[in-house]
Amino acid sequence: MKNKPVYIGTAAVALLLMTTNAMADPLAATDPSFKSILRPLLWSIIFAAVGMVAAFIAIKIFDKATPQIDIQKELLKNNISVAILTGSVVIGVCIIVAASIAG
Repeated sequence: MKNKPVYIGTAAVALLLMTTNAMADPLAATDPSFKSILRPLLWSIIFAAVGMVAAFIAIKIFDKATPQIDIQKELLKNNISVAILTGSVVIGVCIIVAASIAG
């Protein structure tokens, strides 16, 4: 389990290199349908990263805004109400990010 972030980072770099190499492919210049999939794929990756960062920041702000509740400790004690509240914060931020992307 310790090496999981390394695998995620390696996969992200590989995906970035594949999209970069595909965008530089001469076939993309002759076939417009080939190039048309790359830009939305790249934007999807960028917006997914922005959404994850926004959700992480929202959790940190929520944690700072509620100093009387230790969220991590309560989640480890299987406190369902804290889990539902934290999940609703994440879902709310994700809805806001999705609306900003679509609009």
